[in-house]
Amino acid sequence: MTLWKRLAYLLPWRRRAAERDMQEELQSIAALAEPRELGNLTRAAEDARAEWGWTWLEQAGQDVRYVLRTFRKSPAFAATAVLSLALGIGANTALFSILNSLLIKPLPVHEPSRLVLLDHGSWTNPIWEAIRARQADIFESAFAWHDEPFDLSLHGETDVVPGLFASGRMFDVLGIHAVAGRTFTEADDVRGGGADGAIAVISYGFWQRRFGGRMDVLGKHFPISRASFTIIGVTPRGFFGPDVGSNADIMMPLGCEPIIRGKDSALDARSNWWLDIMGRLKVGQTLSQATDALRAAQPSLRLATIPPNWNADDKAKYLSDPLTLIAAATGTSSLRQRYGQPLETIMVVVVIVLLIACANIANLLLARATARRHEFSLRLALGASRFRLARQLLAESLMLAAAGAAAGLVFAQWGSALLVRQLSTASTAVFLDLSMDWRVLAFTTSVALATSVLFGLAPAFGVARVAPHEALKESGRSIAGDHRVGLRHALVVAQVALSLSLVVGAMLFVRTFTSLTGASLGFNPDPLMVVEVSAVSSHVPVEQRVGLYQRLREAAAAVPGVASASISAITPVSQRGWNTAVEPPPGAARLPQRQRISWVNVTSPGWFHTYGMHVLQGRDISTADRSGAPPVVVVNEAFVKKFLPAPNPLGQTVRAGIDGPDVSSFTVIGVVSDSVYRSARAGVEPTIYVPLTQLSQLPSRVNLTVESASGYPAALMPAVAAALTRVDADASYTLGTVDDQLRASVRQERLVAMLSGFFGVLALLLAGLGLYGVTSYSVSRRRAEIAIRMALGASSPGVVRLVLMRVGVLVVSGVAVGIALSLCAGKLVGSLLFQLEPRDPLTLASAAIVLMSTGLVAGWLPARRASRVDPISVLKG
Repeated sequence: MTLWKRLAYLLPWRRRAAERDMQEELQSIAALAEPRELGNLTRAAEDARAEWGWTWLEQAGQDVRYVLRTFRKSPAFAATAVLSLALGIGANTALFSILNSLLIKPLPVHEPSRLVLLDHGSWTNPIWEAIRARQADIFESAFAWHDEPFDLSLHGETDVVPGLFASGRMFDVLGIHAVAGRTFTEADDVRGGGADGAIAVISYGFWQRRFGGRMDVLGKHFPISRASFTIIGVTPRGFFGPDVGSNADIMMPLGCEPIIRGKDSALDARSNWWLDIMGRLKVGQTLSQATDALRAAQPSLRLATIPPNWNADDKAKYLSDPLTLIAAATGTSSLRQRYGQPLETIMVVVVIVLLIACANIANLLLARATARRHEFSLRLALGASRFRLARQLLAESLMLAAAGAAAGLVFAQWGSALLVRQLSTASTAVFLDLSMDWRVLAFTTSVALATSVLFGLAPAFGVARVAPHEALKESGRSIAGDHRVGLRHALVVAQVALSLSLVVGAMLFVRTFTSLTGASLGFNPDPLMVVEVSAVSSHVPVEQRVGLYQRLREAAAAVPGVASASISAITPVSQRGWNTAVEPPPGAARLPQRQRISWVNVTSPGWFHTYGMHVLQGRDISTADRSGAPPVVVVNEAFVKKFLPAPNPLGQTVRAGIDGPDVSSFTVIGVVSDSVYRSARAGVEPTIYVPLTQLSQLPSRVNLTVESASGYPAALMPAVAAALTRVDADASYTLGTVDDQLRASVRQERLVAMLSGFFGVLALLLAGLGLYGVTSYSVSRRRAEIAIRMALGASSPGVVRLVLMRVGVLVVSGVAVGIALSLCAGKLVGSLLFQLEPRDPLTLASAAIVLMSTGLVAGWLPARRASRVDPISVLKG
C-alpha cells in the first residue's frame, strides 16, 4: 500500500464509513460470486479504499489552495482576523506561560514528584539538625536552605546578587551534577568551612556573565560579602534552585553562614525561623507514610529544640503543633501567594478578550458567507456536496487560527518576558523559566482549535440552509433580512456584554491603583533617600554599633544639600515589619490575644522630623533616652485609640516583648501623628517607636533616611555613599529612595491596572468594530428599503434615527447583560480592590456610558452613509 493509502486510514471516522459501505456491497456481490472470485473482489475493495483516501487528501489540498487564494483576494480581512487572533491567543499563551512556570511546571531536577516540603513556614537550624539526625527514618534524604543576597563589592556601596545557603546534601537530593568542577557535599558543610575552607558553587548564567565561561575560575578565590571564598563548581544551565521566582547565582554550604554573618549567626538560635526543609521520599513511599514517620519522631524533635524563655502556653503549642509534609514537585515560591490570584484574574480577562475577538471574526465570516450564497448555491446545483462546502469554510477557520496561533506564540514570548520584568523591582529581580515546553504548546494548540470551532461553525452550518435553486434566482434586491442577521445581532450583544464586564473590571482596578498611589501616607516620600546599612562585615564590635550608626548619621547630615538624617530599623512602605503582643495598662479595654498586636519601629532622635511627622503630645525621642535610662516609647494615634484609656496617654505603662524574649515595661513619653507602616493598602496601624540607644540587642542592619533639601534625593546618592565609605569602608551600603519603595509596594496593583486597562480598551475597540460591522451589513441589506423610505419623503435625520434605534437596542441589551455579568463576577475580584466595592454604582454607570457612547459612534458612521443614499440610483439598480 502506498503512503497516501496509509495516510487515508489515519482518519477513522471517514475510514469506518467507507469500509462499512464497501463491506455491504462486497457481501451482496459475494452472495452471487464464485468462491474463486472472492479474492479478486477483496483486492478490488482494497484498491477502492486506497483510491478514496487519495481523493480525500487531494480534496484537502484543493481546499487549502482555495483558502489561500481567497486570503490573497481579501488581504485586509485576513490580516484583521490574524491580528485579532494573535493578540487574543498570544495574551492567553503569555499568561499561561507565567502561570505554568509559577504554579504547574515541576522543578528541573531528578524525579521532582518525590520531593516533599516541611509545611507551615520557616524553621530554625536546631530543628533542621534534629531532623537531619533522624532523616533515615523519615525520608530517603533531606536538605535545608535559605535564600540570601550576597554582596560582591569590596567596600562601600553594595553589588548584590541572589544566592542561598544550603545543607551539604542539597545537590544529591535534587540530583544535580556540576557541568564544571564539583558541587559541595556533607563533608563541606562544616561550621566555618570544611577541609577546603570557605567554598561556593555558582550558577551557569553567573559563570557566563561574570567570567565569560572561563574554566580558570575554578579554584580561584572570590570575594563574597567581604569574605574570601573558593569557587569549586558550576551548576548546569536551567537550574535555579528550589525557590521558583528567584535564580540563585551563588550557593554555599550552610556551615559557611557564620563567615558571612559573623556574630549575627543564626545557626544556634532556637527562636530564629529562617530555613526551609525539603526531603525526597523513599522509592514506593507515599506522602502520608512520610508524614506519619515524621510525626512519630515529633516528640523528641520538638522537645530538643524548644525555644528558651517562652511562656507555658507557647511551649505547649510548640510541642503539640503537628508537623506536616506537603508535595513539593513545583518547589517553593513567595510569588505564588502574592501574584497567584491577580494572574488568574488577568487570565480570565484575556480569555474574555479572545471570546470577543472570536465573535468579531465569526461576524466577518458570516458576512463573507452571506455574500457568497450565490456562489454556494451554484456549486450545489453543479453537484458539489454540502459537506465539501462546509469543509472549505472550516479549513478557512483552521488556517486563520493556525496563523493567529503562530503569531501569538511570538507575541507570547515577548509579552511574558515583559510581564516578568513588571514583577521585578529595583532591589528584587524576579526570575521565571519561560522556556517553551509541551504544556505551553499543548495549551496554544488547544486554544487555536477551540477558537477555530467557535468562529467557524456558524458559517459552516449556514451552508446547510443554502438551496441549489437560489442560483437560478435573480440576485437582486431584498428588503427583508434572514436568520443570519439574528445570529450576527446575538454575537454583537454578547460582545457588548463581555466588553462591559471588562471595562468595569478595568475601571475598578485602575481606581484601586490610583487610590493607593494617592492615599495619605502621613509623610511625604518625595525628598527621602534610604540607605540600608549592614554592619555585619564591619570590624566594629557589636556593643559599639550604636556609635557607628551615630557617626554614619552625622556624616550623611553633613553632606551639602541634606536637610536632615536619621536612623530606624524599619522604613515605612518597605513591606517589612516587626510586631509584638502588647499588654495594655490597667483600665484599658481587654482585647483577645489575636487583637493585642502592635507594630514596632526602632528610631534615632529626629526621625519624626525627617519624615515630616508631628509630635502631638509629649516629646520626641532624645539623646537622653540611652542605655541605663528608664525604658520609654513614643506611640501613634492609632495605638492610643486601641490600647490606652482616656484622658491622657502620657506617663502610662505599656508592657511588650521588644528588647529580647522577655516582656518589659515602657513608659509612654509622646504621641506622634499617624502614618502608614507596611504599605498603603495596610493603612495606618498601631505602632510603637522605641529609642535605638536603649536596645540591648542592637540590629546588624539599619536604615539611614536622608532628607534632600532640593526634593531630588537621587542627586545626593554619590556624595552620601562617599561620606559613609569614609566613615567605615568595611560596612556595606545599599542606596535607594522611599519613592522607589512606595512604587514597589503597589507593583501588584500597577500590573493588574495596566493589563486590565489595556485589555479593557482592546475589548472596547473590538466591540465597536463589531457594532460597526453589523450595522454596515444591515444597512447594505436594507438599501432598497431605505431608498423607498426616502423616495416616499423620509428625511436624512429620520434615516439616521432609524438606524441608530436598532443599534441602540443592541447596545442596551448588551449593557444590561454585561451589568448582570459584572454583578455576578464582582465577588471574585473583591480582595484585589482598595476602598471600593465590586458593585460600585459609579463604576457601573461610567462603564455603561462608555459602551453606549462607543456604540453610538460605531452606529452613526454607517447610519450617516445610509442617509446619503440616492433613491433613484438604488431603485434603478
